[in-house]
Amino acid sequence: MGSDSAIHMGVADDPMASAPACSGLLSCGWPVRVQSFGPLNPDKIFYVVWRKKGAGLFSILTSTLCQLDIADRLGFTPVVDMEHFESQYNEDHPIEGTRNSWEYYFRQVSPYTLDEVYQSKTVVICDGDYPAGYPFLLSEAPGLAAVYQKYCRLHSEVLQYVNRFDEQHFAGSSVLGVHFRGTDMRVAPGHPFPPTPRQMIARAKALVADGGYDKVFIATEDKTYLELFKSVFGSRVICTDAFRAHDANAFQVYPRPDHKYLLGRDVLRDTLILARCSALLCSGSNVSEFAQFYNDGRYETVSRIDNGMNVSNGIIAKRLWFARSCLPDWLGGFSST
Repeated sequence: MGSDSAIHMGVADDPMASAPACSGLLSCGWPVRVQSFGPLNPDKIFYVVWRKKGAGLFSILTSTLCQLDIADRLGFTPVVDMEHFESQYNEDHPIEGTRNSWEYYFRQVSPYTLDEVYQSKTVVICDGDYPAGYPFLLSEAPGLAAVYQKYCRLHSEVLQYVNRFDEQHFAGSSVLGVHFRGTDMRVAPGHPFPPTPRQMIARAKALVADGGYDKVFIATEDKTYLELFKSVFGSRVICTDAFRAHDANAFQVYPRPDHKYLLGRDVLRDTLILARCSALLCSGSNVSEFAQFYNDGRYETVSRIDNGMNVSNGIIAKRLWFARSCLPDWLGGFSST
């Protein structure tokens, strides 16, 4: 939905009167709204967390951690609402009994239901943007680890899958984890340029030779990239059954039931498995950031390919990665390694 119209908000004549902490919050310039929906929980101030539609799962997670930190600092009770404020993962029907896409993958962050929150006296609703003053990378916000530990609980089904995969493929092996972004990331304005196939294969070969890794776990949404790694590393390559496309944006197709929900589940599984690898090869992305965050310093090595940022002009951004990937580095192309 992306707006609050479906919540049927009842705004009090003066919702600030019983919430001096909220008044201070607004006077400091925080972009929030304060609403009063009913008489419940007069002793609490709820903080509704959501993220504007279009963000990927780990961008949503990082933003949510920042918002939970804000709630903690202010003494508010947080609740994540991605039912009335939909993410790109929302289906048009319940998944495991919920329409809240946060709860597809994580438990609710407090014991209060959305129904109860939206009958309560004082409810602060964030604006859905990434909060100002917080870094975009988890590696630059070490304090968020404690916030994650306090509030975030993965669904057991996700962890059970990861544990089974680990037991089946990782036991007694050293594994190089590879996160290889392709498809839409190559043309996204203002985002990091993903590596070229040449760069990733060259770096992976060097890491396997130096580290003696038995297996290569690849997490990619690009079917072509998976096939490339299999052609080079053969039976060493392992992967999940995540959905992959050749060139299409995965959110612009619907090839299977519950596809949007499954896209989030796929990337969550892959990222948690990356976090269990012996080493990591990646580029700049929220996926690789969370893999390192969850790994908590146990990687033998992290090898990151940095190609810089794409331009903000959408027309140029659609062509620039392809042009630079064909040019030698002395003509402005990407490095060959």
